Amino acid sequence: MMLFSLAAAAAGCSRHDGLDRAQVVGFLSAAGEPLAAAGVRLLPVAGSGTPGQGAIGASDAAGKFEVVSSRQDDAGVPPGEYTVVVSRFANPDGQVLGPDIFQADHPNARETIPAPYSTESSPLKVTISKEGGEVKVDLPVKPRDPRKPRGKS
Repeated sequence: MMLFSLAAAAAGCSRHDGLDRAQVVGFLSAAGEPLAAAGVRLLPVAGSGTPGQGAIGASDAAGKFEVVSSRQDDAGVPPGEYTVVVSRFANPDGQVLGPDIFQADHPNARETIPAPYSTESSPLKVTISKEGGEVKVDLPVKPRDPRKPRGKS
């Protein structure tokens, strides 16, 4: 089962675009193990009334990530309901590419996070309160091994 929890721990703040934002620290795992070097996107759930365009982050070696909005210098995310999209690319030799690497520079890189978790139709959801806090996201599957042919785990 996917694990999501939110514990109030940080205060919200207002930014220059007028949206209140909550500071969020997340922990990303796959099948219960920390997932490093992954890009994390929080996209407002359609029809939820969540303002803004969402937020992005990158997981470290322990799976920890912090999110910033798509606007420069806007740390945090407006309170609301979000779809969580996770992406992690690796070269065919198994070398995981960090989320700050341009995929165009690595044309043979493969997405290691299976669909639908790496797409905007991801079933992963979180609700962010105005207090912000900690979010735990556990993918129910392990990343694909890029050294194996597509369609094989």
